[in-house]
Amino acid sequence: MEEKRYPKGHFIAIGMLMGLPMGIPIGIVSGMIAIGPAIGIILGVGIGTYLEKKYNPNPLPMTPEEETQRKKVTLALGGIFLLGILMFIVLLMMS
Repeated sequence: MEEKRYPKGHFIAIGMLMGLPMGIPIGIVSGMIAIGPAIGIILGVGIGTYLEKKYNPNPLPMTPEEETQRKKVTLALGGIFLLGILMFIVLLMMS
């Protein structure tokens, strides 16, 4: 039986998608709804990294276009994340 191969980061994305909804209840219970999804994504990245190493040891190579697109998406998400952190800090200072 032939082993399936996936693109690099496939399982990390799946882990993040699983972690996000798991983090929402954490945020509700802790009283800080905005922190819950961030915690869930962190947990999801950990789970995804584990799955990536276990089930995708030899990932499919990415084309240069895919690498460029992934870099753009990563930068955009990083900017949104930093903006969220800044908004959280501002809200804390205003309280």
